[in-house]
Amino acid sequence: MRLISATMLLLCFAVQASCQTDNQPGVGTSDASDKRVCEAKGGTYEIAGRARSYVCYLPLPDAGKTCEKASDCAGFCLSDTKQCSAVTPQFGCISHLDEAGRLQTICID
Repeated sequence: MRLISATMLLLCFAVQASCQTDNQPGVGTSDASDKRVCEAKGGTYEIAGRARSYVCYLPLPDAGKTCEKASDCAGFCLSDTKQCSAVTPQFGCISHLDEAGRLQTICID
């Protein structure tokens, strides 16, 4: 059992190491044309997520609208406020309502 646990641990470290980028920690590579395209769509271009890469955050058309289920929103129907999320993408753990109005939690990194 210990051998299996040690092997799994080493495998996890190997997978994590293969996902690392050559950038310094906390610094993503910005592309000026991607930033212009993002801003032209009304978005903001920022470093985000565990990958610490640039992401275009786009506003959602129904941000702040009251919701009761997933299909009421273009993004997430947030469970704590019962309002549609403001931007996409979102990172972190998000508690939202599914299509049946049941509480769900998803973690996005």
